[in-house]
Amino acid sequence: YYLTDKKAALITDMHELQVMNIGDPGIDSLGIYIGIPFCPTRCLYCSFASNQVGPEEVARYMPALISEIRFCGEMMRERGQHAESLYIGGGTPTTLDAKQLEMLIDECRKAFDFSRLKEFTVEAGRPDTIDRDKLTVLKAGGVGRISINPQSMKQETLDIIGRSHTPEDIIKAFEAAQEVGFDVINADLIAGLPGEVPDDFGETLNKVLQLGANNITLHTLAVKRASRLIDIEPDYHYRAAGRVGEMLENGSKTLTENGFVPYYLYRQKHMAGWHENTGWCKPGTECIYNIRIMDEHQSILALGAGGISKKYIPVLNRLERTANVTNYREYISRIEEMCERKRKGFFNE
Repeated sequence: YYLTDKKAALITDMHELQVMNIGDPGIDSLGIYIGIPFCPTRCLYCSFASNQVGPEEVARYMPALISEIRFCGEMMRERGQHAESLYIGGGTPTTLDAKQLEMLIDECRKAFDFSRLKEFTVEAGRPDTIDRDKLTVLKAGGVGRISINPQSMKQETLDIIGRSHTPEDIIKAFEAAQEVGFDVINADLIAGLPGEVPDDFGETLNKVLQLGANNITLHTLAVKRASRLIDIEPDYHYRAAGRVGEMLENGSKTLTENGFVPYYLYRQKHMAGWHENTGWCKPGTECIYNIRIMDEHQSILALGAGGISKKYIPVLNRLERTANVTNYREYISRIEEMCERKRKGFFNE
């Protein structure tokens, strides 16, 4: 398979950790993903469903999403299925205000059996969308894991990639999350951002460790087809390959020295140096949802605009996909169709 011994060891060690600590999914269990397709700004490298809209448009989205949550909860009850993990991602879920977050969590608690839920994660990725009221609502609603995603702690880099927050905002967000009392705080960092050298990446990683992140994902910058970066410099990932490799090598060493272990990974097209995205954690803080969705031996039910549900068929060892439309306005106007798609494609026998 043209793997180096080091890469082969990474994969086998990771698999052993997953088997020992997480095990196989229950036969009637699902992973649930709920997408909030809004962000304050669109990052240079982003290819996700991310819309920059006013509060009135976010408010219009919520009734359609709640309708789909209720429908899926009813379907799951009829079929004896339960959620093992619940992951609210985006976009940026904390674009919602505190009342909207509370309403969303209340609807999830009504629709899904939380007594069997092992993990509840919410991406609070943009520090400039986080405040104490929102964090308190998440904690009270049973959220155990949140993500605060700096990407970089260098102001010049944040300006280049289109982030509207500062390193000081990141620090305040971590401090507030720790005071509210979350068990796991994840941080995403990207190796290979424009203008950065290995020392910049190393400084960001050290600062995030000092802030108390106990779950850190090291991403390799990918030049995606739907990103602004590919229009500016389509061959960027080739030029950045060497320094990205150095960043990831140094980062792995630093994380290992600080008691972290790698627990899942995945690759995408057009990644610098054909490296990977690797999730590192302090033992016991592994994200079940991340492991399951990459392992692809559990059905993932995806709600919201752009959600792609994946039904796992064990006898065929195959996934069947059922997609929602990506445009949030189309999602709102066609929500009954989205539910019917799931009835026929995901919940059929």
